[in-house]
Amino acid sequence: MQIHVALTPADAAPCRVQVVVDCIRATSTIAQALAAGYHEVVCVAEIADARALSGPGTVLGGERIGVRIEGFDLGNSPAEYTEPRGRRLVLTTTNGTRAILRAVGEAEVVLVGSLTCLDAVARAAVAAAAGGDVAVRCAGVRGEVALDDAYVAGRIVERIAAVIAGAHLTDGARAACAIAQAYPDALAALRASQSARDLDGTGHEADVERCAAESVLEVAPRVAAYEPGRATVRN
Repeated sequence: MQIHVALTPADAAPCRVQVVVDCIRATSTIAQALAAGYHEVVCVAEIADARALSGPGTVLGGERIGVRIEGFDLGNSPAEYTEPRGRRLVLTTTNGTRAILRAVGEAEVVLVGSLTCLDAVARAAVAAAAGGDVAVRCAGVRGEVALDDAYVAGRIVERIAAVIAGAHLTDGARAACAIAQAYPDALAALRASQSARDLDGTGHEADVERCAAESVLEVAPRVAAYEPGRATVRN
């Protein structure tokens, strides 16, 4: 069994199980929404795709460059999803929802990972792998490595490798583990990231601390359905 980490959006990661991470903030928001009681989160890449799915019982959420999209019900802060405002959330973000759509084309099973559901997602990845390869896809920032995503990827790899004897870690996985081990705690790593700095002045600076909370949600979000341009995530 091989464990790999795709550190940038351009990196390919074909595997049986792929865990997508956009810690600040999309995957943290998806986990929070499902834990709060949304039945499903439909991830789309474009604003127009989200608007086309609007209707009764549907909440439109999303951001571009950290700011809520004009005309949408909610943005991309986990704090906005502590209570469900509908049955279905349709979400589009700068990086995270695109990464989820990319993963569907590479893996048989796609999980959505964050620090807030770290333990549950790691267990789900091990269970779904059934001896096959596992990869963590980092959503990145501006097409490059995102420190927050790489840190979380390293933490996920550590969890999986601890229970699967003899798993082979690729250089990408080892690099992510080294990043995770370089920081005293999650909050220190996240605060050092470009993703955190991008929230400066948006009014959502407190989301960094929210996204650093570890294993506070008992959900393991998973892509349950897919059609071109949209991936439906459920717990």
